[in-house]
Amino acid sequence: MVRIAEDTMGGDYAPDEIIKGAAIAAQNGDAAIILVGPIEILKEELTKYNR
Repeated sequence: MVRIAEDTMGGDYAPDEIIKGAAIAAQNGDAAIILVGPIEILKEELTKYNR
């Protein structure tokens, strides 16, 4: 299994697109995705992807 840590607050479309990509990667592969950023923002965004 591959572990990937992702800074969710960096980039032009953060955190939406970064979290969206992480959700897709988690569904499609054998990877552990570690999201790094403010917990409240992560919780709010992850509810969009049923996580």
